[in-house]
Amino acid sequence: MWRFLLARLLLFLLQPIYTLSDSDCKWMAVVNRFDNLGGDRSVFFRQHEIPSVAEIFKELVDSAIDPDDKNAKYLGFPYYLKINLTCKTLDSAMALRTAHYTGLKPVVTVTFEEPTHAVRQKQEQLQIKMTAAPYRIKGCRSEEVCRMCWCTPMPFMNGSVVMDVMVGSNHLGFPVDDKRFSINVNGYMRASRKRIRFRIGRKLNVLRNFMSLSHPSRPLWYTHERAPVLILGDISRNKVVLFSDTGFEDYFLIEVAIDSCRIDSITCKKTAFSPSIVDTIATESTLFIRQNQLVYYFVGHYPILHMKSPGSAMWTRILNEVCVKKLNPVFFAKNNTEYVIALAGGRQEGNFYLISVQDGIVNNSGPLLAHQQTVCQFLKIPCRIEWAVFSTNDNKFFLLVNYYGTPRNYIVEYKRDGYFKMIYEIPRLIPKAVSDRGYVVLLGTEQYTTQLLFPRGLAFNPFSKIFYIWGNAILQSNDMVSYIYLSNFPGDSSIRYFVMSFNGHIAFVTDADEVWVMKEGSTEIKRAYPSEAWSVYNTLQVMEGSPDHDLNATQAIVTVFFDKDGMQELVYREDPGTTGKLIKRKFPLDHILTYDQMISTPHKGMTHNGIDYIRFTHRCPFAVVRFVDLPFPQRFTRMEHYRVKPPEIMEKTGFYDQKSLIVYQGLVYQLLQLHSAYHRAYADPVHDPTWRWWKNKKQDAEYYYYMASNWKSSGGIYVDMANYVKIYNIRPNNLLAKTIYLDKKQTFLFSVYLSLRTTKQSMGETAEENSLNYMWLTILLAHPDYIRADLERHELISRGSVLYKVAISDIGKYPWQKLSGKDLLKSSANLKVAHSGMNCYHYMDDGPRIKGSDTIIINIGCPPGRRLAFDITYTKNFTSEKNKRYFDCVKPDPEMPCFYFSDGGSASRILPVTTLFPLVPLLRITFL
Repeated sequence: MWRFLLARLLLFLLQPIYTLSDSDCKWMAVVNRFDNLGGDRSVFFRQHEIPSVAEIFKELVDSAIDPDDKNAKYLGFPYYLKINLTCKTLDSAMALRTAHYTGLKPVVTVTFEEPTHAVRQKQEQLQIKMTAAPYRIKGCRSEEVCRMCWCTPMPFMNGSVVMDVMVGSNHLGFPVDDKRFSINVNGYMRASRKRIRFRIGRKLNVLRNFMSLSHPSRPLWYTHERAPVLILGDISRNKVVLFSDTGFEDYFLIEVAIDSCRIDSITCKKTAFSPSIVDTIATESTLFIRQNQLVYYFVGHYPILHMKSPGSAMWTRILNEVCVKKLNPVFFAKNNTEYVIALAGGRQEGNFYLISVQDGIVNNSGPLLAHQQTVCQFLKIPCRIEWAVFSTNDNKFFLLVNYYGTPRNYIVEYKRDGYFKMIYEIPRLIPKAVSDRGYVVLLGTEQYTTQLLFPRGLAFNPFSKIFYIWGNAILQSNDMVSYIYLSNFPGDSSIRYFVMSFNGHIAFVTDADEVWVMKEGSTEIKRAYPSEAWSVYNTLQVMEGSPDHDLNATQAIVTVFFDKDGMQELVYREDPGTTGKLIKRKFPLDHILTYDQMISTPHKGMTHNGIDYIRFTHRCPFAVVRFVDLPFPQRFTRMEHYRVKPPEIMEKTGFYDQKSLIVYQGLVYQLLQLHSAYHRAYADPVHDPTWRWWKNKKQDAEYYYYMASNWKSSGGIYVDMANYVKIYNIRPNNLLAKTIYLDKKQTFLFSVYLSLRTTKQSMGETAEENSLNYMWLTILLAHPDYIRADLERHELISRGSVLYKVAISDIGKYPWQKLSGKDLLKSSANLKVAHSGMNCYHYMDDGPRIKGSDTIIINIGCPPGRRLAFDITYTKNFTSEKNKRYFDCVKPDPEMPCFYFSDGGSASRILPVTTLFPLVPLLRITFL
């Protein structure tokens, strides 16, 4: 009878599995306090160890635990990570029970981001993978599982306050997609007698009283991948900011605790007073805000950053004597220091200042001058600085300067304590696009419209060295001297702010709250919102029952930004009968571009075996692209990996209690403490720190296992040494790492496989048989003086495929690198498939992904009067072929790079490098 009842019970439990898909259920993760396990979310702000847990380890005499070992520090963290599921078609409690009894367990990977100021000489990359333990939440009077969750320790490391948490599945039970969470230390909270309070101001509750659908979108500025909290202001007529320590997965509305002062004098005129907080910028340890002409900062309380400052007690004014009209962010740190740029107005117009933050100490540089001159004195004109960017790699500023009261604008370079140099005069009118290529080369011979060009800001990617001037038009340059005009952006509404991901994608938002997207190095620009493709996507989401989309709700974009999961948008929505809410959702960039491709691509109907199909013309030169022959990543990513599992318990229900989870805490703490205490070269198994842990009791391992097998371990807990290890053989899984480290004269080798679409796959128009000649891989180097790249092409005719062997090498000539990974050159190698651009996509488990690009811009120096020789070498049909072409330089200025060459014809045949030949794999350039 009991077997029959058990079978019926299992059928009941397993029934929901057959109706659940990958997208039905999602992971949820929140931080719990040590003393409130299984409770609601708490703020991650306590930064101290829990010493009381060490007493429990003295009971574990039947495990390889030696509490008297001098290397043992069995302490605990102040937090656990509580994990559960939320499902569309199933009650959450039922989903948790079903998942648990079918073997599903979350696997949590915590990645500790490098701090700006490394505690150690060598900055480290560290990951720890933890298997979650099932925990039955207290409150059930019966023996059945009323409420449960999974728990892992929530560790932190000395010197790191930014943590990336990836929750995945152990691939048992029903499928759940991986989900990333930003769970960071919050240094702006304090504990009072009754509750947690904000240090920076007062928490507000009713969002609708402050937010409005008429408020324009605004930029979210912070130090790239280093800021643990984000702050967003520009809420009209209110001294209020939005504040988040989870990347806006959730948020707080804070009334900032500053006095509402104003400067109103002859030197700093202001026509009207505004209580709004604008130009909000977050760094690793400090927040900056501007109200009217006043700048304030607040230093957070971060003991694990080892700051010299204990943290602020209140908001502090800086640049007291300056009328500040604008703050500009600096997205990257230099020499353990973060920066913010302040632009002056009033009678101080033309001055700019650099505010620095190091170890929690905030300093003001004073006005940045060259030979006691401002930029206006250098140019000898009345001027104003509209925007400034700071290239920390080169220690240079680039200023957008306007000749006051005229449409004349300049780009001026400034070297700290050195010089001003005018490097480019921006055209007064917008160039005329005479072709549909999407760009106009600015050589001085191009035609212009009658519309004035109004630049508003600058953007610079230090990895690719690509520079942008944006406003009601976009100008792009690889050297800040030679420019092209990107004509695909019509400029009907000027750009309000420009957002870079620093790894390829760019987005910008206009005054009309239109969202446009582009890929770096490409000339193709598309409007993603509002658009027909967006309407299709939005309608499909509503049909699927997505809570983040509603055809009838009124909403407005608050901001657009990039994180590790791609492009994100923060949306304010007002539903009937609610107080308004903010929704963070992934901007469906790949879906939008895919639908746009389907809408715009020529197609026609066809019938096959009596079934009607839609037949599309293929614009993509390949059907498959993937990376193969990748090396093991640890050597090049310098990421160290640890893997842990919860201790074995003698509880027959399989649920962990508070005591066993405390042991799990202490084991993780000890493992990370050993890592820190015995820090050696990355990926070096000879110096595995875990060896010091078990060396005293390793000989008794078989006895401990025997006791656990007979359910007789002391304390009901057994610690298996094999569950706490350092991993040295992580496999690449055909995924190219986003960041690699190259030592001097080191080479990174891998291959790229490209395959054509077949007739059977496409059911439509196909590429020609000889289209292998149309499929070329290209590579763009940001610093060819220091980095070399070689491509070797192999045509696999029988497979309709091409295999490129890629070698990226450090030449060994970068002179400023120091030992132990200090002062490294931040560079990039951009691989693109020619003629692809935004035309290519393929479907992954979680939807379409865009692949490839269509244009490569190569920065090549070419003195005038010289002839440039191209030696073209490639492999075809396993036979090496060579070709040579010559081009004469036509640039008149010897200091200007020669982007364009003439092949001996008339001047009208001057072409960019990218159109001279099909971007061959091995390209050798010599001067004759």
